[in-house]
Formats: sequence, structure tokens, C-alpha cells
Amino acid sequence: MTGFGRAEIDLPGVRLSVEIATVNQKNLQVSVFGPDAWPALESTASAWIRARLQRGKVTARVTQAAASTCSGQWDAEAVAGSLDELAKVAARCGVKISPDAELLLRLAESTRRPSVVLPELSKVESFVQKAFEEALNRLVAMRQAEGAALARDLNDRLAKMATMVVGMEAAEKSAPVRHRDAMLKRLKDAGLALDVNDERVLKELALFADRSDITEEVVRLKSHIAQFSAELGLPNGGRKLDFLIQELLREVNTIGSKASEIATTKLVLEAKTEIERIREQVQNLE
Repeated sequence: MTGFGRAEIDLPGVRLSVEIATVNQKNLQVSVFGPDAWPALESTASAWIRARLQRGKVTARVTQAAASTCSGQWDAEAVAGSLDELAKVAARCGVKISPDAELLLRLAESTRRPSVVLPELSKVESFVQKAFEEALNRLVAMRQAEGAALARDLNDRLAKMATMVVGMEAAEKSAPVRHRDAMLKRLKDAGLALDVNDERVLKELALFADRSDITEEVVRLKSHIAQFSAELGLPNGGRKLDFLIQELLREVNTIGSKASEIATTKLVLEAKTEIERIREQVQNLE
């Protein structure tokens, strides 16, 4: 699920910004980028994030906030050294250079030294964690709003599925009668008229009815749809919903293999399309 959260940390002489963003992904992948002075932040912050989220590609960044007064200082010695090195390279290549204000400014910016040294992470970890929690709270709130909208959409699709299942059941109930009438007509056209109560006719009809019976599949489909709907209201149900989608598709495919009515086949195709749409949406749920 997509989401974004931001918070700030005020430290002596500098303000840092914590930004956490997520995009859709079935599993959880966390990447943390922070100041070079805090190499341990990646593993520490990853643990904070994993404690709150179960799915998505998560990117967290700790950077200097725009409102910070920490602008850094130019390093005059480094600028002079860079200019000397540049002159040597130019002379080696037979190129003359004439340093101007623009060149000096570029070299100065490239060698700027930070005016504030960050404290050790262990000394300010509680403040950093608080900022991460604040950013995560905002991100989770955004994801919950999206999740509510997705749940409404999924419930609408489940209602369509339930209607399709009822249609499949109704269509297949008339299949044995249609098959009987068609069989008797073919026999009559071939000059082999048999009574509907003939043992051979009854046996054929019984075998056909058994092969085309979808009662068990319909019962399981209705159960899976009910379970799916109930699971939507529970936290961290994404993986169970994945399983239920597989079961929905399994039962629909079985009905498709048994179907003897065109109406049933059409409904099976529509149901499979709807299940695929549901699968795509479930990937966004946590």
C-alpha cells in the first residue's frame, strides 16, 4: 500500500527530517538512508519499521531539514589545493586555465565542511525513534484510509462473485432435463425411440447428472466468499486473503470443467476475471 509520513528532529545547531514512503509490494522490503555519521541507523530504524509494517517497499530517509541553519563552511585550504591540482592537469593536457569567480565558487561548494557535527546516534536515539514513530503514525493513517477504500471495492466485487455463483447454480440445475430432452430427440431422429423410463436412459441421465453436479463447488465458493468478506475487517489478513483467492479460483475452474450450460461457462469466465481483479487489489492490502 502507498503511504507517506514525515517528522523532524531538533538537535543542537541542526534540524533533521525523517521521511518514510511506501509503495505497493507483496512482501516487506525496507531501505534506510541516513547521515554518514550514523552507520548504525539502517539496522536500528529497519527494526522500528518492521515492527509496524508487514508489506510494501519502504524507503526511509534522514536528511537535513530545509529550515535548518546548518549551512556549513568553506574550506579555503581545500579550494586552493583543488585549484593547484586542476592547474597541473590542465598543464599536462596543454590547456591554459584562467580561474574566475564562478570556478572558485564551484570548488568552494564542493569542499564545503559541515558547520555542525552530529552527536553519536546512541546519545540521541530516543529522539530519532520518536521522530520515526511520528512519521510512521502519519504513514499508517494514510495507508488505513487507502485500505478502507480498497475494502469497499473488494466487498463490491465479492457481491458480484456471489451473484455469479447463484447464476451458475441455477443454470446447471436445468442441465439434466435439457440433456434428457436432447438425447431423446437424437434417438428419435435416428429411429431409435426409447421411453424416458427405459433403464438405459435412466442410467445415462444419472451418469450425466453426477458428472455435471456442482453442488459441492458452489457450497465451498459461498463459504470462501463469506470468509473473505469477514477477513477484510481483520488486521494483517493479507496472506490469508491470498490463500482464499487461490481456493476461489480452484472451485471456479472445477465448475468450468463440469459446466454443460453456455450460461455457466460465461459466468465462469466472468468470475475468473473478477478473481484476478481481486487478486491485484489484495496485493495492496496489509
